[in-house]
Amino acid sequence: MLRPRDRHAFTLIELLVVIAIIALLIGILLPSLGKAREAGRAVKCLSNQRQIGVALGLYAESYKEYIPRESGVSETLAPNGQAQVPAWYVNANNRALFNITWAFNLRPFLDSRAIASRGDGGVDDNYANADYYRDPSRPKDPHNIHYVNNGLAFRLVGGVPTATDISKPPTPIFRYTRPSVTAYLTCFTDDPSGVRWGNNYNAGNDELRISIFYDMWRISSVNGTASSDPTTAQRVAVKRHGNGANILYMDTHASATPGTVVANPATWDDGDYK
Repeated sequence: MLRPRDRHAFTLIELLVVIAIIALLIGILLPSLGKAREAGRAVKCLSNQRQIGVALGLYAESYKEYIPRESGVSETLAPNGQAQVPAWYVNANNRALFNITWAFNLRPFLDSRAIASRGDGGVDDNYANADYYRDPSRPKDPHNIHYVNNGLAFRLVGGVPTATDISKPPTPIFRYTRPSVTAYLTCFTDDPSGVRWGNNYNAGNDELRISIFYDMWRISSVNGTASSDPTTAQRVAVKRHGNGANILYMDTHASATPGTVVANPATWDDGDYK
C-alpha cells in the first residue's frame, strides 16, 4: 500500500531567506515607484501650467494683447481712476479697485462658471474647485493656488537689469523682447508655518483679494535674499520637482527648468524697461 508523501515544511532558515529576499526587492522597487509617482505629479503640474498658458494666449487675443501682471493700485490705475484692461467699472461704488491678477483674470478662460466682473469671481469658492491651479507635488495645506507669477518691473541700471519695488502693470505682449525665455509663472514655495495662507485666506478676502497674494514684485521673492518675512522672502519653489520646477513662459509654453534658473532674476526680466 502506497503512503502519501510526507509533507515538507519550511525550516526557519528558509523562511528567513525568503523574508530577506522580499525585503531586498521592496528596497529596490520602492525608490523607483516613488520616482515614478513624482514624475507623474510633475507631468500633471506641467499640464496645468500649459492649460494656464492656453488661457493666457486667449486672454491676450481678447484684450488687445494685454496680459495680467501685478495687481498694484497706484502704479496701475488709468488717469480716470479706473483699472487698466481688463477690469470692470459700473460706477464709483461698483468697480475694480486695481488691475485684476492672473489667477482671477484667467479663470473664466479655464472654467465656464467663472466671471471676472465681481469680487467673488462668480464661483465664490476661494479657488477650492480650481484644480488647474494646483500642483500635486506641493505639500498639502489650505492654499488653493500653487503658482506665483511675474509682476516685477525691471530697470536697466549700469547695463545690468535690476528690479525696483514697483509692480508691473498689465502690458501688451509685443513689448517683451524675449518671451520664450522670460518666466511668467512658476511653482509656489511651501508654507509650513501657515503664515501666508492665514493672511491670504482671511475671512474678509473674496476671490479677487485672495488672488493678489500670488503675484511677485520684489527681487527677493525670486532669489530669496531677504528675511523670512512672507512679504519679502523667497516665493518660488526651486526644488519642487527634483532639482527644479516647472515654468510657464511669456510665449505661453511651459517646461521643466533647473532651480538655479528659476531663482535667477534674469529669468524674470521681460526686457521692457521704462
